[in-house]
Amino acid sequence: MEKNIPISVAFEDIRKHPDIIANSVFRFINDDLGMVVSFIQMGSKLFRTGQPYRAKEGRILRILQGKGRISINLIEYEISAHDLIIIPDNSLIEALEISRDYDFQVIMPVPGFLPVMQASILSETYTRNGIRLSLDETEWKHIGTFFSLLWDMLQSSPYRREAIQHLIVSLLYNLKYIHEQTRTSTQIRLSRQEDIFRRFIALVNKYSKHERTVNFYADKLYLTPHYLSTVIRQASGQTVMQWINQAVILEAKVLLKHSDLLIFQISDELNFPNPSFFSKFFKRMTGITPAEYQKQI
Repeated sequence: MEKNIPISVAFEDIRKHPDIIANSVFRFINDDLGMVVSFIQMGSKLFRTGQPYRAKEGRILRILQGKGRISINLIEYEISAHDLIIIPDNSLIEALEISRDYDFQVIMPVPGFLPVMQASILSETYTRNGIRLSLDETEWKHIGTFFSLLWDMLQSSPYRREAIQHLIVSLLYNLKYIHEQTRTSTQIRLSRQEDIFRRFIALVNKYSKHERTVNFYADKLYLTPHYLSTVIRQASGQTVMQWINQAVILEAKVLLKHSDLLIFQISDELNFPNPSFFSKFFKRMTGITPAEYQKQI
């Protein structure tokens, strides 16, 4: 049987399900990008805490108020007002905890809309981790000006594609400058353990659907399995296998909630020997079966 294509949380989801947006005047969407000026006022029903999803497009989030915790490609971030969050494209995202007053603005360029070199600013060089910036009052106002100008231009007719494209590129370069200045001023230097951990997490995000042995990741990092296991435990408090299993469970949850694949197809997609093995693994990790999770509201 030919598999259906998994559905990611992307622009097409909003277009196919307009009922998930209560107030469309607070968002803009076309073939090039999407933008939301107030998540609260838009009234989206799409995102819930504890429900991971895969974001096809990269995101630039400007946190207006409230606070919370978000996981981006397995790494947790504490976020609050005046934070700027940059999320790479095709990221696995989960809102772990958010306050009731949580509100943000977001810009979502479609892959291919921005030049390749500029789009790469949406992630750290090799880790594919997100970037969190805590902005001072001056930088917060500067970034707010970019967001306001972009929103005004999106409301203009005719659609000014090149001007919008270059404005987002300019915003990204400004964020790149702030990020580099922050790293320099605080003299952030990754220890060897932290560097290995970040590279390991990037590999887990890329390969865990099919590769689940310590040896595979140790080989990729040119380390011995024993040394990798020791470093990951010391750096994170978790084992290599705990990180791999966590990534697999998040992928499974995304497919169970955001695809039209049947459970046996998801089992195959995640490289389990059979659906029974997948179901037992899922229940051991979550306490419920895949079918029970799929039915949860």
